Amino acid sequence: MVLQSVVNSVVAGGSALVGTAGLSLPPLAVWGNLAIYVASWSLLMWPSLLPLGRPSIAMVFAALACGLRELCHVAWPDENYPAIDIFGKISPTPIALLFGLMLVNAYLKDTGLWLHVESLLDSHSPYVMLLKLCGASALASAVLLNDTTCLVLTPVVCSLCNKKRARSALPYLMAVATSSNIGSSLTIIGNPQNALIASISPGITFAGFMRVMLLPVFAGLLVNTAALCIWFRRDLEFDHDAEQVQPTESSGSADPEAADLSPASRLTKARCMWHFYTGAVAVVVTAMVAGWMVGLATDDVALAAGTALMFVRALRRRCGGEVGTVTETEFALGAVDYSILIMFVGQFILVGATVDTGLPQIFFHAVLGPCASNLAAGPGCLLLFAAVVMVLSNMISNVPVI
Repeated sequence: MVLQSVVNSVVAGGSALVGTAGLSLPPLAVWGNLAIYVASWSLLMWPSLLPLGRPSIAMVFAALACGLRELCHVAWPDENYPAIDIFGKISPTPIALLFGLMLVNAYLKDTGLWLHVESLLDSHSPYVMLLKLCGASALASAVLLNDTTCLVLTPVVCSLCNKKRARSALPYLMAVATSSNIGSSLTIIGNPQNALIASISPGITFAGFMRVMLLPVFAGLLVNTAALCIWFRRDLEFDHDAEQVQPTESSGSADPEAADLSPASRLTKARCMWHFYTGAVAVVVTAMVAGWMVGLATDDVALAAGTALMFVRALRRRCGGEVGTVTETEFALGAVDYSILIMFVGQFILVGATVDTGLPQIFFHAVLGPCASNLAAGPGCLLLFAAVVMVLSNMISNVPVI
């Protein structure tokens, strides 16, 4: 019953957001938009065909779709064909959530957290290290988003593999990629798609979603970990006879505990400020998770946490005499990966323009048949819908499908 209510809530929210039918558009707008979408999908799948890069591809073809609709609007003024409501197509929740969590991750990295994570993941056994990576990737992605997890754990994995003289880094990188995707399914902030679904379905709560998804995610993680161990069994090997590369001692922000050259009084003050800073970061991140658990808006909480950490670090620098010339604007905003945000904006506009044509609705009704009106009508409808989403997500990416 819980699953049925969740599915019906998503369907109701999605119908309210995009409507059940396309707009009244001329054939040029309908089929021209389809051609633009197919071309953009081809370049997103094979970006080497044209050296644009995925974010630019999304924006360029979104602009083409907007231009085509505006052309139809001007060419047939009597028909009053609508232009694209650009800002109406963009869902702000995933964008704001991504932005906020990128800020939070910048300050987690600044505390040296990921260096400690690297030491925790280290092991003399390649199998144990792989198991640790699977668990850490899944857990981190459930809280910090799978995109962020992959960005921060990839250099950690490469550093570990270099230090351990691993035969191949591929098994461990695959562990990060696959486990972060699985772990992100646990929460509504685990990936942007979950955040979008939750934003249009008020009945879905953070705690309720996690309760429903806990068993499937745990089972999926076990199967994935076992499959990685079996598939890459010949590559899971360390060269223990090779000279070990000692990691350099560093942290994201000149840890004052290593500042032996400072006078004793200044060093004591710097250490106190550093402990205040790391403690404040831990409190803010804990408060962020608690806010999600009690049902506060995920994007608002993430943005509040990110901006609070900007203030905390600036305060620590001022009180510790580390003002310098670099402000929190350069530090925090410089750590944001704007290319991901741009790609999502472009995808939202392009997919919204395609939905306006009515072609996606026609396709799903044709494929799902009677199940289209009630996806939770029975196990058969749920399995069919899951199969369609799974196939399309692997064919054209999960962002446009969702």
